[in-house]
Amino acid sequence: MALAGEPKLLIADEPTTALDVTVQMQILELLTTLKKERGMSMLFVTHDLAVASRVCDDVVVFYAGRTIERGVASQLLSAPRHPYTQALLRARPQAGSQDRTRLISIAGTVPRAVEVIRGCVFASRCETGFSRCTT
Repeated sequence: MALAGEPKLLIADEPTTALDVTVQMQILELLTTLKKERGMSMLFVTHDLAVASRVCDDVVVFYAGRTIERGVASQLLSAPRHPYTQALLRARPQAGSQDRTRLISIAGTVPRAVEVIRGCVFASRCETGFSRCTT
C-alpha cells in the first residue's frame, strides 16, 4: 500500500522485524529492487545492524534521541568511531561463535527522556569515557 502512490521517499520502519531469515532476505531484496527500479529513496529504520549493512548506503546511529554517529554504511559499520556504535556491534550475536549462551550487553540504562544531559548522552554508560564527554 505504501508503494501504490509511487512515492519518491519510502519510510520503512522496522519492515523485517519478527520475520524468519528467509522471508527477511526476500523483503530486503524486494525493497532494494523497487528502490532501484523506481529511482526512489528509502529511509530504513532498524535496530539490526546486519540488515542496515545490506540495505543502506549511509547509516545514522541514534542514542537517547540524539545523533551519535553518521557515515557511509560500509565505513561506519566496519570502523565505528563512537563508543556506542562500537558497543552495538560487539553486542550482535556472532555467526559461528563457540559460546552460544552469552551475549555481550551494554551496561547501565538509557537516560529518561526528561533528563537534561550535558555533553555526550552515552557518557554514563561508556567504558572509555573522558572527562570532556560530560561537558
